[in-house]
Amino acid sequence: MKKILAIDFGTKRIGLAVSRHSLAEPLKIIDNNELMFEKLKQVLEREEIDLILVGMSENEMAKKIKEFTKELKKTTALPIEFADETLSSKNIHQKLATSHMKLKKRQGPIDHYAAAEFLREWMDENL
Repeated sequence: MKKILAIDFGTKRIGLAVSRHSLAEPLKIIDNNELMFEKLKQVLEREEIDLILVGMSENEMAKKIKEFTKELKKTTALPIEFADETLSSKNIHQKLATSHMKLKKRQGPIDHYAAAEFLREWMDENL
């Protein structure tokens, strides 16, 4: 089975999730800065990724996501696909609100959880 890295791109943070067998797991959050492509390369190598899945929204972020993906293609020969991530953050906020997780943790960054959410949906539809 292909190992997939899902990327939830944001202007401040980038959420990462990976597929492990048939599961989508949140991996980590990296800062969106001059070191992000180097950190992404390290993750791609360490996790032995076969496919990159970039979350695409239909709002003003779409242009920035396309620019990010264009630069990402310069750093790797791995195939890159897009997945709809329009509702992933909203779904995660709803799930966290009903969870037993402590409030402080629920209010922290969720970018990697959002990446796992759209990765899970993509895997359900495509694998």
